[in-house]
Amino acid sequence: MRILLSVSRFEDELIEILDRLDETYEIFADNDCFEILKDRIPRIRPFERDDFDLLYLNWRDLPSEKREEKILSTIDENRTLLFLKAIKNYREKLVVTTLEDLKLTFSEIERAGDVSLQTRRYLLLKGLAHFLKVHSEVLESLSDLFFIKDWKAIVLERLQEGIKAPVSLLPVSIPPELVEDIGLASHLIRFLPQKACVLVKNGKIVYASSTGDLPEIEGGVFALKGVFRGEKKFDFILAEDFEGDVEGLRIKDLLHQEEGLVLLGASGYLREPVPTNDFTEVLSMHPVFDSCAVTKEGKLVLHVVELNRSDVINALEKIDLSGTEVAFNFPISDEEKAELKQKGVKKVSWIDSRRIWRRC
Repeated sequence: MRILLSVSRFEDELIEILDRLDETYEIFADNDCFEILKDRIPRIRPFERDDFDLLYLNWRDLPSEKREEKILSTIDENRTLLFLKAIKNYREKLVVTTLEDLKLTFSEIERAGDVSLQTRRYLLLKGLAHFLKVHSEVLESLSDLFFIKDWKAIVLERLQEGIKAPVSLLPVSIPPELVEDIGLASHLIRFLPQKACVLVKNGKIVYASSTGDLPEIEGGVFALKGVFRGEKKFDFILAEDFEGDVEGLRIKDLLHQEEGLVLLGASGYLREPVPTNDFTEVLSMHPVFDSCAVTKEGKLVLHVVELNRSDVINALEKIDLSGTEVAFNFPISDEEKAELKQKGVKKVSWIDSRRIWRRC
């Protein structure tokens, strides 16, 4: 991860936080910041390329001396451009404005390998609110100085109100007890190849086929990347369309939701998906927890969902892996890859620390 510092002031705690980061984190600073920090952070480098993953910044304080040039000096065009680029591309670039949020960010990366989509949105809005507040104060100071009172400074208040779940926006009723399974199924069906299907029960995939063969299992949430034809033996069905008397939720009716991450009132702490059209890789893309999928000849062999990555790896010890394909939604070590290959795995896929699919 490439961290870019663009600060006018910093606390000693920032140095301590950065010192604890391992070598997978590269630390850069803009010109002004580099001169301030180069003696405090030996590994820091000047920022020369237009590429970063996390922007940590703060804005200059408004001067006590209310002179025009002093007030305007608080507007940093380079820092503003970096900030706007970060918030415009918040799915790929994080913007952080406080030490507490910086610690939160690194904590999520350490725990889950990435920062959740909802945290990215929180940081985006917090950064934007702070940006508006600071520059609104500039507006107010200049208005007082120029004796022009046509505009009033913005006052931002933080609200603590719940968000109503978007379930009511859907054309069919959603059984409350199936909300999470429907959310997972609708997330996966976005990325699965045409004709593929999955059956989800209690938060796990219990069946999947790349050719859309219907399972013998009854109940659960069934999702098909195609037209559903058959009897309704499942608790809920998602499909591109339906034939006959069977009805369910059409995938096109979910277009107003977030790229397949259908919240349906469930937790918003979701990982940003890393798109792929590979059957096994899609099955491993659990949007919340660490996960692994094992397939063979277009059928699911095993789907593992755990809080700890070590438990995911350990679950593979219990099955025959010869001739299978295995995918993880988190980074794995070279030793783990080699061990899987020795056990006969044909293909291993994983998402690395920069949220890119790797394969061997």
